[in-house]
Amino acid sequence: MNTSLFLDVALLNGNVLTMDGALSVKMAVGIQSNKITAVGTDDQIKSLIGGATEVIDLDGKTVLPGINDSHAHTALWAGTRPPFILDLAYPAVHSIRDIQEAVRQRVEALRPGEWVRGTGWDAGYLEECVGDSGFRLDRRLLDGVSPDNPVALVDFSLHTLWVNSRALELAGINRDTPQPTGGGIEKDERTGEPTGILREFAAENLVMGLIPALTRAQKREAIAAALAEMSALGITSTTDPALGSGGDNYQGGLLGSDCIGAYQDLLDEGRLKVRVNILYLFGQYGANSLADLQAALPQLGFHSGFGNEKLQIGGVKIFADGTPPNRTAWMSEDYLGGGRGSLMLPGATDEERTWELERMIRYAHGRGFQVGVHCIGDLAIGAAIAGFVKAETEEPRGLRHCLMHVDFMTAEQAALAAQYGLGVNITPTLPWTISDQLVDVVGLERVGREWPYRLIVDTGCRVSASSDAPCTYPSWLQGVQSAVLRESKGTGNVYSPDQRLTVSEALCAYTVGGAWQDGRERVKGSIEPGKLADLCVLDQDILTVDPHEITGINNVMTIMDGEIVYRSGL
Repeated sequence: MNTSLFLDVALLNGNVLTMDGALSVKMAVGIQSNKITAVGTDDQIKSLIGGATEVIDLDGKTVLPGINDSHAHTALWAGTRPPFILDLAYPAVHSIRDIQEAVRQRVEALRPGEWVRGTGWDAGYLEECVGDSGFRLDRRLLDGVSPDNPVALVDFSLHTLWVNSRALELAGINRDTPQPTGGGIEKDERTGEPTGILREFAAENLVMGLIPALTRAQKREAIAAALAEMSALGITSTTDPALGSGGDNYQGGLLGSDCIGAYQDLLDEGRLKVRVNILYLFGQYGANSLADLQAALPQLGFHSGFGNEKLQIGGVKIFADGTPPNRTAWMSEDYLGGGRGSLMLPGATDEERTWELERMIRYAHGRGFQVGVHCIGDLAIGAAIAGFVKAETEEPRGLRHCLMHVDFMTAEQAALAAQYGLGVNITPTLPWTISDQLVDVVGLERVGREWPYRLIVDTGCRVSASSDAPCTYPSWLQGVQSAVLRESKGTGNVYSPDQRLTVSEALCAYTVGGAWQDGRERVKGSIEPGKLADLCVLDQDILTVDPHEITGINNVMTIMDGEIVYRSGL
């Protein structure tokens, strides 16, 4: 008997949400080697079962395509978790007192002069800051618990760094230090001395470059652990957006070229259990330039798509602007208190910086690279779209360039993005996390226009969804719930309910949308014969459960490349 005709794995008696073009629902799935070979009824799949087939009774559980977290700084997330770094995210800490105690305990375990690192703090959830708009974080709050050890604490967004006096001293930052282009050294209005708050990567890097890097082996094991956690969540693909030479001196090299090598090590060792797509970063993290691209791209000898189905270079990353909490996203309307932000690119004027962005996009486009642009303010989004349109009009290539975050995208911009086939990457967990805080930054009316997901989907844009880890935890279930409800974490307030998505629409963004963005929709993103066997199994039907209970759903099995990489309760 020809046993090659039989399945390796048969999933029966399930609720299979295929996410195909018709959003069809089936009962069973058959897997042979690393491919889906059959999808249909139990009887249809049973006819392909042989003596060596592993038969799994799903008992009505729900099957989805493997989740694609299409914008997660996985290597950075891996190395910015204990034991390498203090976890300062809510609810691990509730107050500055909690942060001080965590730093004090870490100092006791270190030698004088060793770095204390932490990540995840959010002023919107610190007791001393909530309700007191005049309260300011300051280096002296850290000096008392760490006078001899430099302290570097990154906020949840990665765009603000809080350091102590010793860290400032080592970096040579004082009252006379000029403001770096694209970043800000906060200084006391009365004394002119630096407060210990550094905003955006250009300023953060003055300190971050001093932190000793993890070893290649440490990075490899940290990444392996992070990917295992992603597998447990049902994630089978991710895009790590901004790895390369530009990140070698940021956060101990956790965004550097060596992390790509760590991924390669895991692939060679058979331990890469999540597909990884990388957007390469050239130049200083958060402040790259046309000169960086011109110096590097011609020497590479490859273009987007280099690699294989498990590890590939998908394109390049450009940071256009900053973030609303730092008032550095480039906006057409003033922030409350003044200022509109700007592009974080070389140039003395808005026009020069816009021209720089356009030339960077066109240069990468002309060499076959997909480009992902971090653009949050409406002016930054408009500048990125203009660059993409110019590049595609001059030389049509259909490279699926991507607009990332797009918090303040307008209807006109969404229409242009759809017209020119641009990808739009959204992070639904961010509105849940920071909507309440932004009322004091841009005003209630503008928060109501922020993250216009309904508009983006209805306009016909290609939408992918992500966590932006470590900015938020890579819970795609939280992302779906947030996109559907539009509620905030802190107060439960609902912002712009007219921009809610359906559960199916949010699921599409986390599956087929991410596959399209990777240029891999023909091989993943839906449960169809011939596609890669990437699946996750949920203990409840996500389409019928109360939307407020979506985060209570458990992933009980993850299959990647035909292999069961996570199993619990099934």
